[in-house]
Amino acid sequence: MAKKKNKNQQAQQDLDNFNNWYDKVDEDATPDEVFWEHMERQKLYSQTSDQKKEFNIVDKMNALNDLSSPSSSSASPSQNNNMNNMNSQPNGSSSASSYSNNISQEKATDATLSSYAYAMVSDNFLDEDYLSFYEDANEVNGFDEEDIDLEEQNRQIDEEYASLFGEDSGDGEAKDKPKKVPSFSIYQETWDAWAQKELSDDESDDGDVFKFRDTEDSEYLLNDDSDETDDEKEEEEYKERLRNTISIYSQRLNNAMNNPNAKAFFSRSPDVSEGYDRMWVSAIDNACMMNLIGVFRNYGIQFADNFGDWEDSNESDKLIESIEDIASYKARKVYEVTGLPCIASRTSFEIEPVKVTNTANIPGMPVEKSPASKNPRIASGYRFNDCGSHIDHLVDALLPYSEPTRITRFRTCICFYNGDMEIFDYGECDVDLYFCNSLRTFIPNSHAINEMCKTLQIAFGLEYQKWLKKRVYEAVGYPQRIGKASLKLRDRVLKEGKVLQNDIIDVSAFMDSMVDVDLMDECGDELAQRLQDTKPTKILTAATTGLVIALPIAKYLQVPVVYARKERSVVMSDTYTAAFSSKTVGRNREFIVSKHHLSEDDRVLIIDDFLSGGSSQEALLRIVSQKKGAKAVGIGVLMEKQYESGRQFLSGYDIPIESLVRVATVKDGIIQLVEEDGFQNMNMIMNN
Repeated sequence: MAKKKNKNQQAQQDLDNFNNWYDKVDEDATPDEVFWEHMERQKLYSQTSDQKKEFNIVDKMNALNDLSSPSSSSASPSQNNNMNNMNSQPNGSSSASSYSNNISQEKATDATLSSYAYAMVSDNFLDEDYLSFYEDANEVNGFDEEDIDLEEQNRQIDEEYASLFGEDSGDGEAKDKPKKVPSFSIYQETWDAWAQKELSDDESDDGDVFKFRDTEDSEYLLNDDSDETDDEKEEEEYKERLRNTISIYSQRLNNAMNNPNAKAFFSRSPDVSEGYDRMWVSAIDNACMMNLIGVFRNYGIQFADNFGDWEDSNESDKLIESIEDIASYKARKVYEVTGLPCIASRTSFEIEPVKVTNTANIPGMPVEKSPASKNPRIASGYRFNDCGSHIDHLVDALLPYSEPTRITRFRTCICFYNGDMEIFDYGECDVDLYFCNSLRTFIPNSHAINEMCKTLQIAFGLEYQKWLKKRVYEAVGYPQRIGKASLKLRDRVLKEGKVLQNDIIDVSAFMDSMVDVDLMDECGDELAQRLQDTKPTKILTAATTGLVIALPIAKYLQVPVVYARKERSVVMSDTYTAAFSSKTVGRNREFIVSKHHLSEDDRVLIIDDFLSGGSSQEALLRIVSQKKGAKAVGIGVLMEKQYESGRQFLSGYDIPIESLVRVATVKDGIIQLVEEDGFQNMNMIMNN
């Protein structure tokens, strides 16, 4: 009796050692240690294969499915008594084995993987050369895929699922149709609660949903000369393809379609008191919503609501359709109902196939002991275009028979759509199988949201914490966007400026051949206040026109001025040079700056009189970049020709650009200026 007890204790100890194998692999383990631990694990696995199996989530899931089936619920009292007697037998099966109904771990794992056979893939997203190894291993093992009828197993699983949840398992078209969701809701929708509290009695009777339009910043967008008719035709074809191939749905979105409260809710203005100036809507996972709000609120974006209850209607939504098409479909559907710009997302999940090699000739390592080489479901890769609890189930089933470093990949596609433009951004995360679970979905989602924010910041000219800066300006008395100097300069440009050939603006009456010193001093003061946050240590400008504004700015910032010559002087031996071209001075010109005028720790502010195509400013920036350690921190100009896209040309340097006057167009010889922010306060400013 004692010998039998000792034998059982030894078997239990061996089983515990086998189950705790993964705990011994830490970040300090060498490849040799991992290899020999794997050899020991294989040995223990063969010794304990006939012993009591560990109770895990795979066994429990299969057991719960069996207990939930109609046959289990309708068991006779005698059968229930027999089960109770089995549980009460001494030295009998444990509670874990009663859950699993004496199904071995291998069979339970195979049953779990068979439920995801529809997601099996033969290609490897990490290594495309693994197929040759996989085929060689199959030839060694004598594996024949025809021995396993996957279609029959899938059919049986579908029947069991239908019996559990009462779905029709017939062969009609019903299983491809969306599920019928009750039209009533046990909770009050957001728009209904808002209507009871905020909706006024004099609500407009206009039947059209308000279409909110974000104005794209033309400085950052290229002109599209394509035929609008072709674009509209292509857009309609794309919409039709999405409607015919994708059948995901959101019950909350369906509820909002014909709800008058929802129409008013999504047409409301953003909450200006909280710093918002734009109203958008989203269709991402509810768990990621707070991350989306936190990132975009710094740019004044308020999200009216999030439609995160999307459900797939058929298998093609989970497997065939791409995450780009599904994200685009969600964004477009939400935009059609709400009229607001929408951000939607979709995340895919992939597991790499096992790289099976020919180990028949390796002593002590027969191929037949490798679970991956014996079971194609373990060796196969898996791909889903959505994330959920199936990730945890699949990982739990594969983990005991896979290397802990088997790679899994989460990939998120996030789509922005506002009726005029569509933008995609992505986030990816590769995770070892040992550390993989559904919570890792947050990582690529967060990365994709941040990337989308950067893209939209450029597309729409979003300003970081604009509301906070405005409050600070109001509190400490900083100047408005339009100051006294700006207004005076605008007045002089409109009155005394002339348009010459090649759209050249002649302002020589007050800032070129003849200089209004007082006006330039006031303009220098205003530009200095706008650019003081860049904390420059030197000002670099072009001789000689740039000096008229660079000198007063240097006076107020208390920094020296370095000017770039267009011709070499006899005292300039060691210099930096940069070529440029201009309408006023011609092509193939050159800026020259003495090397000893720039230091390694300089923060250089570029100042000039005009910003046209950006060639001269870009040449000055290249001169700064030639000095190791020096950094350009900003650009300031008196006048900017917005129609020549100089700001767009310099956008890659990612530095602030300030101009006092922006010229919109000089068509037909008439100078038209851009109405700056704060121009409505002109009278108040002039009277101060």
